[in-house]
This record gives sequence, C-alpha cells and structure tokens, in this order.
Amino acid sequence: MVGAVTIFAAAVLNATAPATAEVAGTYVSIGESSAAGPFFGRQLDPLGCFRSDRNYAHLTAEALGLTLRDASCSGAAINDMYVAQSLLFDAANIPQLDAVTEDATIVSVDIGINDYVAGGWSASALAPKLDALLDDIRARAPHATVFVMGKFQRLRAGGCFPRVPLPPDLAEQYYQGIQALNALLAERAAVHDAIFVDVYPASIGHDACAPEDIRWVEGVLPESPAQPMHTNEVGHYQEALLLIDAIRAHA
Repeated sequence: MVGAVTIFAAAVLNATAPATAEVAGTYVSIGESSAAGPFFGRQLDPLGCFRSDRNYAHLTAEALGLTLRDASCSGAAINDMYVAQSLLFDAANIPQLDAVTEDATIVSVDIGINDYVAGGWSASALAPKLDALLDDIRARAPHATVFVMGKFQRLRAGGCFPRVPLPPDLAEQYYQGIQALNALLAERAAVHDAIFVDVYPASIGHDACAPEDIRWVEGVLPESPAQPMHTNEVGHYQEALLLIDAIRAHA
C-alpha cells in the first residue's frame, strides 16, 4: 500500500504544479516529528531526526518548484530551534533557526506538542515561547510569509479502546490537548501576522481510530510505516495539499 501511495501522491502533486511555478523562492521547514515524518520514505541525515524525503515539506516544495531547507527533527522542542539537538548515533541536528535566513520566502513552523506535554499540558506556559519564536523568525527572514501548521486529529473524543489500546481518560486528554494546542497556535499566529494552516477539520475521521484505508494517523501499534500516534505517509500527502493551498492563497 505504501509504495502505491508514494507513486500516487507524486503524480497528483506534480499535476498540481504549473509549468512555471506560481511561487518562486526558498522554503524553510522547522518543527518536531509531525513535520519530520518518521519511519516512512527515505530517512535523511542526520538519521536520528527520522526525517522523511516524503514529508509534507518535501512534497510541497516539489509541487511548487521551491528550494527546500528542511531542518525539522523528531523530538524537537522550541529550545531546539536555538541550540543543537542531541540525537542517537552520537549525531546532532543544527539549531533549526540557523536554516531561517534572509533569503527565505516561506517558512513553515510545526512545533508545540513536545513543549506542551512537557509543560504539564499548559497553554499559558507555551504561549510566550511561541511568541518569542515567531518574533525571531520574523527578524531572521523579514521577507518571508510564515505558516504556522496546526495539528491533525490524532484520536477522537474518548478514543476507541481496544482498537487503540489507550484508556479513555488518556485518549480524552490527547483529544482535548490537540484542540487546545490548535487554538493557541491559531491565536499566536494571528498576533504575529502569520498564516495559521488549520489542518484539523480535514483530518476528522482519519485519526488513529479510523480503518486502515482512510487513516492518516497511526495508533499505538502502527499498521503502516509511521511513529506510533503520528501521521503516516497518506497524512503527509494530505497535509501537503492543505499547505499548497495556503501558500497559493497567501504567499
């Protein structure tokens, strides 16, 4: 199934790209595992980032003819935008903001879950970190259009035990947490004149509880290549389509 998805996704995305790209320039992608795309496609260096060559940033750049700098890395928190992130295999990822330079015309930011959970699921603790990050992106890339990526529905309300073997109270925390995080990301994007890419509505019903043939997010025991409770290759393809629409509308 995955191979067919890759071929189909490439064909459809290529078909969306005009003969002369509508959007010229350099696209920088920064963020956590939801941007990186662990465990499907070809995993790029540094290997500890588990960054796919078929994540939504790569698909978007391919469709629009953009030059891509993808600094995203699984496990990243906002602090890793500023300092090197230590990885497995004695490797490190660059401070992700090093990729954000004056020539950038598009920047996508896909961050927040790791900080949100580590901060006790507190939006108030995360907000000032997001504010500082968006200010720093603007200072480094003053001519860029900044896109703040929302988060997919990972689990529906109350979960679907035993299909996804998480107790209902934990599943509900996942559900409510994604809702709260998306609301915060949308709010801070608006304050900083960035575009919030609201991917959540399209993902409803494609969460880890959905049948395999329509699932965009894998469960605790993935049935398609993906990190547990993360977006699979089909989900990244769908997210690329949403980002492409946003870029064409705003960049």
